Amino acid sequence: MKKLMVFASVLMMSSAYAEKWDKANTPSYFESIAGGKLKFEMHDLPLSAKLLDDRLGWSETFWPSNVGGIAYRWNSANPTPFKYKFLTKEELKKMTESELSELSPAELYDISQGDYKYSLTKKVLKQYSTKDLWWEGICHGWSQAASNYPEPDKTVVRNPDGINVPFGASDVKGLLAMHDANNSKGIYARVGARCGVVGKVEGEAFPEDGIVLPPSAADAARPECADVNAGTFHLVLTNMIGVYSKGFVADVDRFNDVWNQPIVGYESELFEERSVTGAEFKAGIAKKVRVVTRMSYGDELEFYTPELAAEGTLGFVSKDPVTGTDNQVTSIKKYEYLLELDSFGKIVGGTWISEGRPDMLWMKKKDDKFLNGKFPLAGLNTIYTPVKR
Repeated sequence: MKKLMVFASVLMMSSAYAEKWDKANTPSYFESIAGGKLKFEMHDLPLSAKLLDDRLGWSETFWPSNVGGIAYRWNSANPTPFKYKFLTKEELKKMTESELSELSPAELYDISQGDYKYSLTKKVLKQYSTKDLWWEGICHGWSQAASNYPEPDKTVVRNPDGINVPFGASDVKGLLAMHDANNSKGIYARVGARCGVVGKVEGEAFPEDGIVLPPSAADAARPECADVNAGTFHLVLTNMIGVYSKGFVADVDRFNDVWNQPIVGYESELFEERSVTGAEFKAGIAKKVRVVTRMSYGDELEFYTPELAAEGTLGFVSKDPVTGTDNQVTSIKKYEYLLELDSFGKIVGGTWISEGRPDMLWMKKKDDKFLNGKFPLAGLNTIYTPVKR
């Protein structure tokens, strides 16, 4: 996934209507991740907050499938995706740490485990192809890992044969992302439904997409494309970040494409109250409040190229940690919506005003031992060390 523009285009709708959340949008699903009860009273919810641990929400590439994911030799001057030669133990023993650092994260992991058959690397390469779409990758693994694990530091691991294997921060981040992308076990929460309608909200297409028009009004109005209820969105965001300081993931593309991002903070402004209809009042809605929220999230890093460097681009995949530096890329999405409150000041629903909105909010608790899933990576227990502050 490439970097989204910093501010999403916001288009005003001519009218809004009462909309309580349905079962798929129940905010309380996130209590299992938050570790406590959610607050529903508007006066209990901070208007702005950010994660207390700034090592979370780290920027990283989404490890594109069309270059081989974490089997891509990103630090090599000649990465040759899918076509490189595997090195023998004898060849590896003759290499310097600098030379070893040009290998892919998957290769480095295999070598650190004394696996010269390159089991992980071959398994990764087997599931990808140069024909994969440019935006396909493991953003769901990266965003989840960036929300669960403080950014890793670079490290050197000595393997069973005495080879010192150097892992950069991005190498370890790629391994964390691969593990989390393929581990479905554990405690999981989600609100919203996946919208499969092709199209883009105006201003959110990338150059690589070409010309992408918004979907028809009928397609955009499909039930699965209603996306996260605006009230649910506000409650999850303000409780997770503002009350519990827990990260979570948002798919920030409203329609078919999936752009998972690790959420790190927000700022909300309250504006005018709006009157309710008789039907809304009977439904338990005492008042509506217009809200503008700017949600911030960790965004993608680019693979280094001389051309990008010459343009002054920051935010490259790196051997060094990026949080707390100019290379951490944080972007903002601006959303506008109405919150619906009952007579006690509890949020009971919401209605979107902006065309841009998240498709889903979700999160899964971390696997501390890295033992589960399609890619169990127990070696991360000795490789992963959080960066110190």
